[in-house]
Amino acid sequence: MSEHIMDKRKKTKKKHVRPGPIFSENGIPYDYIVVIDAGSKGSRVHVYNWLSPYKSMEKGQNLNTYHPLKKARKYEEEISDDESDSDDEKSKELPNLFPKIQTKTKWHKKIIPGVSSYNKAPHKIGKHHLAKLLSRASKIVPQPLQYRTPIFLYATGGMRLLIPTEQKEILKEICKYLENQSDFFFPDCATHVSVIDGDYEGLYGWLSINTLIGAFDDPNSHQHGKNHTTYGLLDMGGASTQVVFQPNNTEIDEHQNNLYHIRLRQVPELHDQKYEVPKLEEYNVYSDSFLGFGMFQARNRYFKALVDSDDKDEQYHYWGFTKSPITDPCIPKGFTTSEFINDRSYDFIGESNFEKCLTNIFPVLQNSTHGGGPKATNCKQFSDGDEVSECLLNELIPAFDFDVNHFIGVSGYWDAIEDLLSQQDKRELIDQKNTYDYKKIFSKTSKVCSQSWSSMLELNKQKDYKEQLSEDELSELCFKASWILNFLHLGLGFPRFGIDEPNNKDFQTLQLVEQLGGSSFSWALGKAVLYANDEYVQAYNNLTQSSLARPGFYHSTSENTYQYGAEQNNIMPRPLFDESKTSNYKSFKYELNDEDDESKWNIEPHRWYGMIIFAILLTFVGYLMLGSRNRGLFVTKITTAFRKLVRLTPGYNEAKYTTVSHDDFELGDLAEVDAQFKVDDDEEDEDIEQEQPPRKKSISS
Repeated sequence: MSEHIMDKRKKTKKKHVRPGPIFSENGIPYDYIVVIDAGSKGSRVHVYNWLSPYKSMEKGQNLNTYHPLKKARKYEEEISDDESDSDDEKSKELPNLFPKIQTKTKWHKKIIPGVSSYNKAPHKIGKHHLAKLLSRASKIVPQPLQYRTPIFLYATGGMRLLIPTEQKEILKEICKYLENQSDFFFPDCATHVSVIDGDYEGLYGWLSINTLIGAFDDPNSHQHGKNHTTYGLLDMGGASTQVVFQPNNTEIDEHQNNLYHIRLRQVPELHDQKYEVPKLEEYNVYSDSFLGFGMFQARNRYFKALVDSDDKDEQYHYWGFTKSPITDPCIPKGFTTSEFINDRSYDFIGESNFEKCLTNIFPVLQNSTHGGGPKATNCKQFSDGDEVSECLLNELIPAFDFDVNHFIGVSGYWDAIEDLLSQQDKRELIDQKNTYDYKKIFSKTSKVCSQSWSSMLELNKQKDYKEQLSEDELSELCFKASWILNFLHLGLGFPRFGIDEPNNKDFQTLQLVEQLGGSSFSWALGKAVLYANDEYVQAYNNLTQSSLARPGFYHSTSENTYQYGAEQNNIMPRPLFDESKTSNYKSFKYELNDEDDESKWNIEPHRWYGMIIFAILLTFVGYLMLGSRNRGLFVTKITTAFRKLVRLTPGYNEAKYTTVSHDDFELGDLAEVDAQFKVDDDEEDEDIEQEQPPRKKSISS
């Protein structure tokens, strides 16, 4: 891609970010929250707001009435018409059981890489990572409200894979930066910055999904049978994947010790100028995080399985290089890639074999002992018959009841399937309410996995420019889609319509979505949901002298470790809005920072780079001091030694491999090269070099 196009893209992306409002049209101040999702591949900052519960109830407002975003009358900059929001920037209402939470398109920002990348240089995370996230948040949250806007950073799968000492150092640096270099409300490090438990991440995601789809606000429109109205969540991340759902009543009774209990309360209703006691809503939910089964970690485990199943002869490796590439059926034929497995470099060459791809992925599921329980007894490959397989489920996990358990698949599920389908397929998917179609996905995956690399490149070029995939995305497409098929149908036991169960068009076991209610999915919304709900109940208690239990959740086996929705016990709550203090705020450097991704150079420690550069300079000075004749002799000796080293490499005289561009071109065809092309004998070359010292002419050339 040309530099001109890249520059043009950057310019079009950098648009003015308009600050959020301070007051509603009724003069009620807004409360904001900033949640940073620190994932394995990048961090996303999310900003949400809602009407201040205390001020709303103090003024006797009807809390069930939605107040749209309005430009604040005070403290906001005057913005010209050409800087006004575009259509996609119009405020979105996120339907909610309690307060009406709002966000806008530009109130979310992702940067790469993830915080776990700073494990070798944690002291750089503030300036080179957090500052970019805070820069976006500070442009949205009005400065007069930043002192009372809580900020949270929860790290997920990538950080869970680091050793505890590395986690601790990164979290310490994050806390130090947010406490000393930020004006946001940060009363406590331990509860505001942490490596979030995978189960908690799943619970926040479950709250987010059911909020966005409207299952809380309008349960009558989401009756699945047996008085079941909520949706389960399947969230495929990079390092882990979450499975969260509300079991049927029978499974709840049998698995009480493995469930989370969520306590929420509806918004207080105003009757005769008096607020009634908000109605209690409780849910028993199973939440589980399958660490190591996210898309990227699964791919790494898959590569390790390929290496383990290959030749284990110690002579097979020479200084980390492989004798010949390992065949990978999930990679397109004609494409090669290199991966580091167990600190060694391995080359993998594509085969384009769909059935073999499914078979080779299977050991990643088969060898699992997830959850600490016994291995599942029902674990079968696709080729073992049409019976349902449940490799990841054991007796500790509640059974799915697909008569009532409907699921929403997000993140990696949607990304893999979206890249797989054509525009026409996507339109049909939307028309069918995003219902997952096993036969279509299986057929599309089979077709993609059977394509050669040259064919895939050609088909990719035929797509609209915005729909085209990068070469990395294209080469990984077969594995991603095949992993989804394996995980759903062999790991979790989801039915394959038309094979395992009768095809019922009215039955939606699984929907794959990118957006719900006009907003992209993020578990961060669930944190905002719980925080706002807790604040409304606390406001009700303060104004009515009541003592209602605060919203939150706990695991059934440890009720004493109750997780409150807002600030935890003995932690100062956010300050009440005080208009007299709105002009007292500090300015920090991050407010003027850009928000671009960080380069690898700024992440890794530089001391080795300095030593290497110094050594190179010394070598260069010594080389110049040798004189022209000695330099020539030195170059000749180095060249000869390198040639000998190359000849000693195992497989040097064997068939080489390359990337081919035609379907009918095989590696064996290399043997048919013109026989007149010959290479001189290696030993004779060495004798000639030793008998005839290089002359000045050859040295200078």
